[in-house]
Amino acid sequence: MIGIGATLFKRAVMGSQFSPSSLFANGEEGAWYDPSDLSTLFQSSDGTTAVAVGDPVGYIADKSGNGNHAIQATSAKRPILRNSGSLYWLEFASLQSSCLKTGDIDFTATDSMTTCVGVQKDDDDTASIIELSANVGANTGVFRLASVSTSFRYISKGTSNVSIDATGFGATTKNVVTGYSDISNPSSFIRVDGVQKATSTSSQGSGNFGTHPLNVGARANGSSAVLDGNIYGVIIRNVVSSAKEIASTETYMASKAGVTI
Repeated sequence: MIGIGATLFKRAVMGSQFSPSSLFANGEEGAWYDPSDLSTLFQSSDGTTAVAVGDPVGYIADKSGNGNHAIQATSAKRPILRNSGSLYWLEFASLQSSCLKTGDIDFTATDSMTTCVGVQKDDDDTASIIELSANVGANTGVFRLASVSTSFRYISKGTSNVSIDATGFGATTKNVVTGYSDISNPSSFIRVDGVQKATSTSSQGSGNFGTHPLNVGARANGSSAVLDGNIYGVIIRNVVSSAKEIASTETYMASKAGVTI
């Protein structure tokens, strides 16, 4: 496990010279969604009809270069693009069963994962922020980053799951949340706003991650655990990110969410 404690480093790269595209320069599988880049957003799930603030988003392009675009074919279930000043986000709502979903992403070449999101939750209901597969409980080789009451929870699962919580983050909080896991070298951690909050070395079973769709903002294409809140960005890559890469990613995401870390 990478030894990344709460004070081990202070923003190794301050973000001004960092682009998340560098995280995928060696062909890493994953995804990068950036609601502030309006050229990647469309109203229709086929990638047509440009969006403006206040419009529903049925398609967000994956900027990682992997082609893992996230869509919503049902118009009533599309999140809404919002902004305030320089900040842009996707607003999800449980009443609309809002969700974006990719096609199957093949993560079978690896047993490690690093995820980072900028998120604001508007209530303390259980909600999936990002989830690989329709339900981590029913599948293997999966992960889930969720809001559960006043905690953020990261679950990683090979053939058995490990769940770790970052507590004390109630409704209306806006945060940068990072989850990391390695199945064969059993380790996982969750970080909030640049501070490591929980770790585990418990077994996650065996095997690599699987081939599953990624759900954004809800579970199973909006069938349950829908986020009432905002997503400012998502970055996922199928490697053990270094301390410098994690610091740079968190600083970048904080700038997109308007969070100080």
